[in-house]
Amino acid sequence: MKSSVSFLALALASAVCLVGVTPAHAELPRTPLPGELARVGDADSAVIWLAGQNGDVGMAVVAKFPHRPLVAPRFFLKHSAEEVFLAVAPDSQPLPAALRSRESLTRTSSQREQLRRDNAAELATLPESFAEQSSSLAGSCTAQQRTWAASIYGDPTCGQPPAGNPVFTATVSDYYCEGCENPLGSDEPSACTPALLPCDRVRRNSTSVRLRTTSWNGPVTFQHSGHSMHFAVHNCSGNGPVTFNFSRAGWSGSGSVQLDPLEMWNIRAGDFSAANAAKKVTMGQWTVGRPESGSTYDFNAMSVDANSGATDAITACGDIITKYSMEDLTIPACHGNADVALCNGTNCNNACFHCYGPNGCPN
Repeated sequence: MKSSVSFLALALASAVCLVGVTPAHAELPRTPLPGELARVGDADSAVIWLAGQNGDVGMAVVAKFPHRPLVAPRFFLKHSAEEVFLAVAPDSQPLPAALRSRESLTRTSSQREQLRRDNAAELATLPESFAEQSSSLAGSCTAQQRTWAASIYGDPTCGQPPAGNPVFTATVSDYYCEGCENPLGSDEPSACTPALLPCDRVRRNSTSVRLRTTSWNGPVTFQHSGHSMHFAVHNCSGNGPVTFNFSRAGWSGSGSVQLDPLEMWNIRAGDFSAANAAKKVTMGQWTVGRPESGSTYDFNAMSVDANSGATDAITACGDIITKYSMEDLTIPACHGNADVALCNGTNCNNACFHCYGPNGCPN
């Protein structure tokens, strides 16, 4: 059964041209959020890990215009909560038990350094800093703020005015192969790994209900059921904080935060990341995705309050994934046999798979 249709109810306020002053440097909330497991960073840039249902862990990235985030958006969206922690946390900060995985037992210091290098490489693709500016009291988000918000969210459509209804459905694709944006297969010790060739290729198609709005004045409500949630709000104009509320059914990390002017929170939770999709690729389940199904959905919601002042304006973005599919694009000639494409076996006894490491292979 599908959920109720998402809705967004807002009224635009007229712009008032006033000159603002830069607000005092805001500190991160000192009281832990519900379900908080760990946090790394400072008032301008931080990452917070939040306990989820069934062992899942959600994450929040906190950033302040015009600065870079602590973790690159592509890295944030394409890696597990554990990998993000290892990439940004100091060595002296222990890995929370809730973030530990089977790979934690065999992960080496060199692998952690590689995660740090990968995050640094992704960050290097972002502008080092946008031009400094005072918080606008003109009741709108500037072009630089909108571009910056898109860079933090990890999608160029965030911060762009929608062509029509700010809530709509979109389908996007990403690819898994040697040299693609995502790796195909895994070389983790004792993992069940397909014997892949460079010509093997898989595509993931993800469908989501989206929210895209900018320079918005007034309350926001966006809600829909799905497999995951990715929400963000940037307070880009006004003389005070706005309230960002977020929730996911059964998720102890649901809560509310106050966003000071120029601050942005970017939150994700649920089974949608490329890291999760890659695990299915690794196990050879090439066509296994997540169907459109009310029985496996969780209800997700976000809202924004205290945004109705004459000079208040925010950028708000959201993606709730309702389904994704994995599609084998490998041509038969890749393996030299018209009847052989990618493996689709269910265990490591299949000839398509190989395994290495001291602990043997899972059955």
